[in-house]
Amino acid sequence: MRCGCRPLALVVLTVFAGCSTTSDVHSTRAVTIGTGSETGTSGGPTDTTVPGTTDTTGTTGSTNGNQGSLDWGPCKDPNAKDAALQCATLKVPLDYDNPTGDSIIMALIRLPATGDRLGAVLFNPGGPGGSGFDPIAFSGTSIATALGIDSSFDLVGFDPRGVDRSGGIHCVTNAFEDKHLYVDDTPDTPEEQALKDEAHTGFIDGCKQKYGNTLRFYSTANTARDIDAIRVALGDDQISFLGVSYGTYLGATYASMFPDRVRAMVLDSAFEPNGDTVDQQYETQLIGFEGAFNNWIKWCQTDSTCEFTATDVGARWDALKQQLDDHPIPGTDGRLANNATMESATTEALYSKSDWPVLAQALATAEKGDPAGIFALADANAGRNADGTFTTLNQSFPVIRCASGIGPPMPSDPEAVAAAMRAAAPRLGKDTTAQDVTSEVQDCTTLVGHVDPVKVSYTGKGPIVVVGGSNDPATPIRWAQKMTGELGPHTRLVTFTGEGHGQLLASTCVTDIEGALLTKLTLPGTGTKCDPDPPVEKPDWWNQVPVPSGVSDPVDLPALGALLGTSQAFSELRTTSLSEQDAVAAYNTEVGNTNFQPFDAPPLVPLDDVAQGVYTDGSGSTFAVIALGPKAFNDESLQSAKFEVPPNTTVVWIFAVPA
Repeated sequence: MRCGCRPLALVVLTVFAGCSTTSDVHSTRAVTIGTGSETGTSGGPTDTTVPGTTDTTGTTGSTNGNQGSLDWGPCKDPNAKDAALQCATLKVPLDYDNPTGDSIIMALIRLPATGDRLGAVLFNPGGPGGSGFDPIAFSGTSIATALGIDSSFDLVGFDPRGVDRSGGIHCVTNAFEDKHLYVDDTPDTPEEQALKDEAHTGFIDGCKQKYGNTLRFYSTANTARDIDAIRVALGDDQISFLGVSYGTYLGATYASMFPDRVRAMVLDSAFEPNGDTVDQQYETQLIGFEGAFNNWIKWCQTDSTCEFTATDVGARWDALKQQLDDHPIPGTDGRLANNATMESATTEALYSKSDWPVLAQALATAEKGDPAGIFALADANAGRNADGTFTTLNQSFPVIRCASGIGPPMPSDPEAVAAAMRAAAPRLGKDTTAQDVTSEVQDCTTLVGHVDPVKVSYTGKGPIVVVGGSNDPATPIRWAQKMTGELGPHTRLVTFTGEGHGQLLASTCVTDIEGALLTKLTLPGTGTKCDPDPPVEKPDWWNQVPVPSGVSDPVDLPALGALLGTSQAFSELRTTSLSEQDAVAAYNTEVGNTNFQPFDAPPLVPLDDVAQGVYTDGSGSTFAVIALGPKAFNDESLQSAKFEVPPNTTVVWIFAVPA
């Protein structure tokens, strides 16, 4: 299981007297890259070359307002719809020991500081293999505003080497990946076994044939060197860094290699497998997801809103898994949903508690013969787009992991390890075999040979906050505790006591602490804990919000609600046959009969076929209406919720803006 690059949900944020929010960070379209001496695609008008270097001694100095040598310009990428965003490219050596040899063109995106620039905050969402470009393209304004960095710091995202726009790794074609995406891990027929074998050998052979012995250059250490090349190109003496999941290990690696170049770091949901025992390296994430799955079962058995409830939800899940193993069901696109699809969907939903109702709905509809819900979750987990193309996540993940030396070692007794995994996770580890245990190690040896990972050890003085979740399935808190100790006296651990992976924008307490560090270099106290945000209560004035004729009563759309991040505001979802423009016009008419007046606000959801109205009564009560037309759900950011919205339907999202 990958560390996870959990998508960031839509959030409602206060901007001065108004409000601002952007779209969900979701899967991005795969870009096929050539294999010549320069790999990558252009995200800006001009390439900037930075000479290679292996210097890890660091330099001193303070971050400054120098704009550097990057040639920032308007973004041409279709995911970057916000006009405030700027894009550029940067050429870096494939091999830093051979700076005049082959190179990679890295794609960068930034939300520039709106005031006097003090520096830049670089962002990585994890993976390994997750795009750092898309989170800024989709949610840059929300992230910067929530952290309070928008006026003084550029927020900079980039696709790491081997990811999507930055020389994305393509060992096999989209068609091959789609055919083998959900192969049955428990083959019952020769045909199923052959497909499983073909999926494995096809990827390994494709990588070797296309990339030869160059895959070793796609390491975390080289990505850290790329970060320093970005720092140089930005013209800054030091950088600030915000990493989530595997991005925390990348940040810790940079801090270890370039300690004096760190101004501040936020490492959210820490991943640090180095030094673990053999059993810990194989079992940590599996146990984490099994625990989250058991928590989901308890919730579903006790919450009346769970659509998959039963006296024994676990048994019902087991029965559906066996049903899909015996008789896969076809989706509208002809793909067959099987037990592997269901397991992938379950894993995806366990990353965030907001997706628990989504999983319940998806399983209940699959039980009735409709696999759209489990396909939506599973495809999000795999980086599959609606048109059958893929991000490079599934292909770059194993390569970067192997090249970084952060995979598990070969155990002396693989069957004993497999048995321990089955015992530790009776459901999610039930089918683990000795071959599963040895396969990744053998593949890494084939692809890159032996690699020693970078040892995490920080000697700099820039403050660092490490966040760990008590119930984080992907990066259990033990790793955060270990990383905090390794990074030294200028590091503090913050413990989030709730469910889920990655707390940026998901927890107000955590986000405030992260913002204070990045803006003011303020460390929290030792032993700081953050509890989950309490539910947002219905405002006293909510019943004054008019409901125009033709707009439905509130409806339950779990997948869309999870994307919109409705847990951070009191909100309702309604539907109508009106167009998005007509729906908002109807609200404007009705609001004219109340104390509320239209309020001029920037676009809250910068997507096509979306209309909005924002209203205030002048005393601090503010609400917004966002109408999402049918075509809006063709956007990649909303694809995973399209299945639950009836055709030719506009969804009306009404929410109270936090004061």
